[in-house]
Amino acid sequence: MSLIIKTLLDLKNPAILIRLFMPFFIGLVLVSLLGYGLFGIFLTSDFVTQSPMVQDFETWHVHAEQTIGAIPVIGGLVLWFIGVAVAVIAGLLGIVLGSYLVLLFAMIITGFMTDSLVKAVHKSHYSHLHYEGHGSILGMVWALVKFGLLMILLLLVTFPLLFIPLINVVWFWLIGFIFFRYAIVMDVGQVILPKEAFEKVKSITDWPSSIPMGILYSVSIFPVMSFFAPVLAVILLSHYYFEKLQDEQWLTAQEQKNVAS
Repeated sequence: MSLIIKTLLDLKNPAILIRLFMPFFIGLVLVSLLGYGLFGIFLTSDFVTQSPMVQDFETWHVHAEQTIGAIPVIGGLVLWFIGVAVAVIAGLLGIVLGSYLVLLFAMIITGFMTDSLVKAVHKSHYSHLHYEGHGSILGMVWALVKFGLLMILLLLVTFPLLFIPLINVVWFWLIGFIFFRYAIVMDVGQVILPKEAFEKVKSITDWPSSIPMGILYSVSIFPVMSFFAPVLAVILLSHYYFEKLQDEQWLTAQEQKNVAS
């Protein structure tokens, strides 16, 4: 919880506060254009509405309603129950998938600000530390693409879970969190930590970082909060990694003193 408190206290820094709202304003425009523009036009186009698959489904849907509804008393109750269940599942999945879309845009926008956010945290709290990081932007992007494709493949393989209430929400939350953490860890870790130190903290079983990251990600299930979660996660990990780097440099200094003595 100390990392979350430090993160929230940093919001009084004007340099950080300005960057906190940038994904919100930029992402809001992009999501609106896609959600109400491209997706809206696509879903109402003849390509979708007149496709054989959609028409066959509509025909099957009408026949199924007529068949079930013809059952005295019970038929009406069954249709009502199915309608409520579909509405609840669709609503929950809509919230989860909608937050995924917003979060993805916010993560991309935040990626362009990671270096400046790290510098702001460094200047405010860890100016006595020297950091260089490791790796390259292209290497990180390629790693994220591969990991993202792996997550998509995992979703496709586990697609039947989509039809199990509650389990589907938890499973998709977990998949989303794994990618969210991996992306932010790669981004911030390569800016701050040398490769040796990064290897020690990059695993999801590094609970001091994974637990607060999980809390931030849980808040991001609400679409508006999704705009802010990546920036908060970058600030949180900056604190965590600078503290780790401080410990590494302190140990190195102690080792040098021991050798000298």
